[in-house]
Amino acid sequence: MNDLKDKRYFAVLLGVATLELWVVPMFTSLWLDETATFWVIKDGIVKAVARSMYWTGQSPVYYATAWLALVLGGRHEAVLRLPSLLALGLAAVLFYKLAGRLFDRTTARLAVLAFACSEPVAYAAADARPYALGLCALVGSALLLAAWLDTGHVRYGIGYTVAVALAIYTHCLLAPALAVLGFWALSRVRRERRVPVQGLLAAWVAAGILIIPLVSQVVRFYRGRAAHSFAAVPTFRDMVGSLAPPVLVASVAAGFLLAWLISPQPKCGSGVAKHTVLLAAGWAIAPPLACFAVSVSTHMEIFVPRYYIGCEPGLALLAGWLIRSCTTNAGQRIVAAAMVIGAVLGFGSFHHDSENWSDAMRTVRSVVGRAPVPVLMASGFVEASDPRALDDPKLRDVLFAPLEIYPPGGRVVRLPYRLNEESIQYLESILPAALDHQDRFLFVGRLEGRSFEPWLSGWVAARGFQSKSLGNFGTVSAYLFSTPGAR
Repeated sequence: MNDLKDKRYFAVLLGVATLELWVVPMFTSLWLDETATFWVIKDGIVKAVARSMYWTGQSPVYYATAWLALVLGGRHEAVLRLPSLLALGLAAVLFYKLAGRLFDRTTARLAVLAFACSEPVAYAAADARPYALGLCALVGSALLLAAWLDTGHVRYGIGYTVAVALAIYTHCLLAPALAVLGFWALSRVRRERRVPVQGLLAAWVAAGILIIPLVSQVVRFYRGRAAHSFAAVPTFRDMVGSLAPPVLVASVAAGFLLAWLISPQPKCGSGVAKHTVLLAAGWAIAPPLACFAVSVSTHMEIFVPRYYIGCEPGLALLAGWLIRSCTTNAGQRIVAAAMVIGAVLGFGSFHHDSENWSDAMRTVRSVVGRAPVPVLMASGFVEASDPRALDDPKLRDVLFAPLEIYPPGGRVVRLPYRLNEESIQYLESILPAALDHQDRFLFVGRLEGRSFEPWLSGWVAARGFQSKSLGNFGTVSAYLFSTPGAR
């Protein structure tokens, strides 16, 4: 009876968490990279395959699912994000089964709740990008691997091989997590011998063969990665923050404190095998550590939560094990509730409102109307740092992908990523013709492009133009420049 009550209690908490953190953001504006997803898929599956290869450096696996959603449901934010939501829903089910197999049912409930309350996971659930599908393949590969090691049945080994290849095809930066699972499997094979070492090696070789078509493409893409790097070089503090997410740590700590105050019954230990805890720890550490090492030792700054999102199942397993080991049943309920409340208050559904292209472009359209008013737009992509990229036939449209799904009206004038000496020369060469005989124009840009606005204000001041903010839409800003007599 108590187990049934616990199931219902955790089901309610999980429902609240997924509804608020995963579902509600589905209907918000697409952010920059999501608009690029729309650009990749908007003209059919054949062009989607080609565009995904040279723009994202990834295989078309995810984009095929997004294209299918677009065909079936139309160009709506929730439709484009639906494949990610479904993939993470399946990932949560698989993760519950995995945690139950590695630990126990109580730990599994706590771990899957921690997984659902993770900010990167919640963001991926409502993100038209490949990370949710990648997490699903990663967790699926881990579950199949655990089943293979437990039973020795070859069918699980075949499934594991295919899932590993699918995870890499979805996003190659899931490799560090897969490597940790591989080391864990090798240690278990040597100790338990249900699966022959040769069988495990054969699975890895087969997975390697399956991903050969992707290797040359990824190498070619990342060879020029300096043109795509946008993140700052991480610090040790950033690394610690990736291993101990502030919202999760604070909510669990608050839950522990409250549980101890209400029911001060000490408890420690869960009888879990040491190698299982080490697996969870390695899974949590390896992805951010790999991204950190690459970022500080090369020109590829890839220390971004979505790039090391492969650590999230490991962190959730550790959280579930810790709560299960150190609290009573009543304490587990309290800590679980604290996790959900902390996530909802800490980032909630508003973490998807930080880049609102939809409202920004709607505001621009309301000002422009049907008139051919110049709309100056700074690209949000770092690949547009060189003004010559604006005329590249392959890049011209994707560098301004928000225009593809949220057209602003007017006559768009395309600007580089940020203001520097090279972009100033470019502006001085195009603006006289673009603004000739105009009594008003608009400027739209992300945070990196806001440096254009004060420069433009100074440049057109001699012509009598004055600048007026039309509002900040998260990190997107819009300005109206007009002369005193402008209509």
